[in-house]
Amino acid sequence: MWRLIPVVMMFAVPACAESWQVLAADQIAAALVSRTLGYPGGATQGFQADGATRYDTGDVSYGHWRVQGDQYCSNWPPSDRWDCYTLAVDARGLQLRFTAKDGSATLGRYIDLR
Repeated sequence: MWRLIPVVMMFAVPACAESWQVLAADQIAAALVSRTLGYPGGATQGFQADGATRYDTGDVSYGHWRVQGDQYCSNWPPSDRWDCYTLAVDARGLQLRFTAKDGSATLGRYIDLR
């Protein structure tokens, strides 16, 4: 019987997996401007139309964001490097997934939506 559990779990995972829609350039801005996301661990991040962003973990840091191609890009001074991510929204429209070039991903949830 214990050999069946991994097989059953393997088939159950796709049914539970959320579907994600990758956002295009115009959709990225619409998804972020004047919004605040919450992240695991309690951090929050707000996005302004002028490209300013505020990340708060208890210590606040200020950076910049922009859309480049079909990616969300951010810069955190004093660095001059821009890091870019593919942005996707979940099927319910409540979560955003930022995926880096290396495949690592960070999930953010709109804190003003339920």
